Amino acid sequence: MIGQTIYHYKILEKLGEGGMGVVYKAQDTKLDRTVALKFLPPRVANSEQNRARFLQEAKAAASLNHQNICTIHGVEEKGDEFFIVMEYVDGATLRDRNTTPSQPLETILSHGIQIGEALHEAHSKGIVHRDIKAENIMVSAKGQVKVMDFGLAKIKGALKLTRTSGTVGTIGYMAPEQIQGSEADVRSDIFSFGVVLYEMLTGRLPFRGEHEAAMMYSIINEPPVPLETYRSDSSAELALILGKALEKHPEDRYQNVSDLMVDLRRVKKKSSGVLSSQVGLAKDPEFQKTAQSLDIKTTSIPRLKRRNLTAFSLAAAVMIVAVSSAIYLLFFPQRSETITSLAVMPFENATGDQNLEYLTDGITEGIINNLSRLSNLRVMSRTSVFRYKGKEIDPREVGTTLGVQAVLTGRMTQRPNGFSVSLELVDSRDSRQIWGELYTRSLSDISTLEREVPQEISSRLQLKLSGEDQANSTTASTADAEAYQLYLKGRFNWQKRTPDALNRSIDFYTQAIERDPSFAQAYTGLAETYAVIPVYFFPPPREAFERAKYYALKALELDPKRAEAFAVLGYAKWSSFDFDGGERDFKRAIELNPRYATTHQWYQMLLSTSGRHHEAIAQIQRAQELDPLSLVIQTNAGVALAQAGRYEEAIVQYHKVLATEPNFPLARLALGRAFIGIGKLAEAISEFEKAQTALGGNVFPYLASSYALMGKHDQAQKILVQIEAQAQKGEKVEAYLALVYMAMGQKEKAVEWLERLYESRYINIVYLGDVRDFPKMTGMDSDPRIQSVLKMIGVK
Repeated sequence: MIGQTIYHYKILEKLGEGGMGVVYKAQDTKLDRTVALKFLPPRVANSEQNRARFLQEAKAAASLNHQNICTIHGVEEKGDEFFIVMEYVDGATLRDRNTTPSQPLETILSHGIQIGEALHEAHSKGIVHRDIKAENIMVSAKGQVKVMDFGLAKIKGALKLTRTSGTVGTIGYMAPEQIQGSEADVRSDIFSFGVVLYEMLTGRLPFRGEHEAAMMYSIINEPPVPLETYRSDSSAELALILGKALEKHPEDRYQNVSDLMVDLRRVKKKSSGVLSSQVGLAKDPEFQKTAQSLDIKTTSIPRLKRRNLTAFSLAAAVMIVAVSSAIYLLFFPQRSETITSLAVMPFENATGDQNLEYLTDGITEGIINNLSRLSNLRVMSRTSVFRYKGKEIDPREVGTTLGVQAVLTGRMTQRPNGFSVSLELVDSRDSRQIWGELYTRSLSDISTLEREVPQEISSRLQLKLSGEDQANSTTASTADAEAYQLYLKGRFNWQKRTPDALNRSIDFYTQAIERDPSFAQAYTGLAETYAVIPVYFFPPPREAFERAKYYALKALELDPKRAEAFAVLGYAKWSSFDFDGGERDFKRAIELNPRYATTHQWYQMLLSTSGRHHEAIAQIQRAQELDPLSLVIQTNAGVALAQAGRYEEAIVQYHKVLATEPNFPLARLALGRAFIGIGKLAEAISEFEKAQTALGGNVFPYLASSYALMGKHDQAQKILVQIEAQAQKGEKVEAYLALVYMAMGQKEKAVEWLERLYESRYINIVYLGDVRDFPKMTGMDSDPRIQSVLKMIGVK
């Protein structure tokens, strides 16, 4: 198109391209001026809806006549070409300028005020932009700001032409209510404006994520990193302005741009040295406006002699503190109610040595485990709190998200002969500090810290502990400092769930036991490691669950009240078809520690495969309450529904998980299984293929079964050959083959492999529910031999 002339516009060069248009620089030969032409892309030009939306953009922008808004000269149409003629701005977008924070604060504030002026003009005409972002804001060579692209604007009384099947806007700049599908208004523009201003000041977005779902989660749930972290010349007042603009709830934000502009101008004047005295501030009309909104009488501010200012300020400060204290004690007495819920945040490793990360993680987890034994304190689980690792902690935000009354934070620094851990316990309802302490320890005293901190916190929280609670919370782990460090390293690697990390975990736990054969926690760690191997990796070792049971029993021999060991024992027994034994151990684990979410999760799986769906759903709901951010538990909530035959509800639950983490493979696998349940086989195959990269051969039986149920036996047979090859290598694939042969309608072979499955006494527990459900889906549930094997296995 370069070099062409349309009407009297000669196209000179391409300037850019967006979702609703391609922009060219052109010469208006009639009026001898440079303009910009925005063309509707050919791929959408034939859509009446898009053409109407394009005209709506032109109408919205053309009604605005302001120095900080790009001027619209006209709308033209020639043949299939449909374009807007608008002002050409000789400059760059904020994105092109890279929004670096190296610019002077005064310059950034000047640009911000101009953006605000443009928004004020649009809002006064009933227009909400809805897509304020760095790409839509130009800055000319002379420093003049131009807000562009009202393609997403919403005009009062205009026909709604924007998409209704999804969100509108650009993710990084969208307000929480836009992401959640609510109506956007002027306060949504204010939030986006706050994002742009933050980006200009710091060179980065206030909310970040590796993918769209993570970004959405951050915008809705997480506070931005404090401004002063990136900008040393920022003021507390500017930080407050940004904080108010970026409030999660619209009603907590600035309600109009005018109020935001008053505050920005005041900060700009202060940065320029304009406001140098209380008298000048009292005369400032913008300050007067703000003061009036707060019912402050500024006319009573006296003129003070400079020599008396310091003495007066000190006296006034003392008086204000005294009066405030009296008012607080009169109307807001100290809270005396017991705090019953707590989140222990991941301790910060401020030593500068990443090799000590295992230590901060281990101390955090140890405190969580000890405090969770207290019967009258609800402690959030590790998986929920570790989602905040490495992030700035806002106690109020954490309290709202996790539903807790208090938040404990910790920071570890290294000393010449050991380390220091500073702790702060904060009331999440009002950010009031309940307790703070600094612990200085040598490396040989690590394990004592795990016991002392819960006792100190319990006292500060005014918990009335029974003698049994005291004993449970102070059970010694090991007196050997090196054994305890080895245990922490084992735990650190266990959490990673990779083959190499799990092998390292086993090595560290084994070394800890060699140093202290009475170390019950290390035996429990070994039991947990062997228990998870068959779930996360293929092929599972034949003896994994036997080893898990052995080490769990060894831990219980040393510490009969260790709930985690009973949970592992129940899990291992159930996966080996001992349903009754598994249930007994799960119940004992819950009796010892009703707040250990994993026990409820595993117990749900046993109940589901036993056909006790009402009880199963109750167990997984309890696990969700205890560990609301665990992706595994949230996925299992869908599994419980699916195994109860409530596939549509299960699919909704899986989509919730994937909205938080689109790459979570277990949710993809479960979603595909639910699609099989409702007969949507193509959708099932799509989900299995997405999960295969992470789960490998574990996906084979589902892919093959889906193809078989679709009648595509050739494709199913190709996968079946791969599974049979695994069997030739000695890998335990009885469940795989039983499922595929049922889907292929080969009853004899299905019965043969089900019988082998029972004889082996081994199954990856993921497949227990499918061993029960596949006969129903394939019409084989009436076969007496299949019913006999299922009865022996224990599924109902």
